[in-house]
Amino acid sequence: MRQIFLALALIIAPVAAFTGFELYANNAPAKTKDLGDLSSFKTIVADVQALASKGDLTAAAKRITDYETAWDQAESAIRPLNPNDWNNIDTASDAALKALRQSAPSADNVNKTLATLVAVLNHPAQSSQ
Repeated sequence: MRQIFLALALIIAPVAAFTGFELYANNAPAKTKDLGDLSSFKTIVADVQALASKGDLTAAAKRITDYETAWDQAESAIRPLNPNDWNNIDTASDAALKALRQSAPSADNVNKTLATLVAVLNHPAQSSQ
């Protein structure tokens, strides 16, 4: 009889430990990857902000095209690293592009969307919405 209890204990203990670990591991939040060095994008947006703050929205609209091109070219490398963070930046980027490309852009709206884009580039996990 003792041998049966010992055999059961030797079987149940590892199974319980393994099952408990699996339940914990599957419920633990997944660590997401960083998007890497975004400084080149930040530099372009800073240029756009400088132009917009001087009131030169035409030049700012031209410069943001450089940002858009670089962002689109980097998508295949950056997006897979953290699709959620990439999407947050892309959404803020689209808002800034839209604000600058209106037929009569509002300086206040342009400055607001650029500030939001900078904030999201600095902290991509925080959505701009």
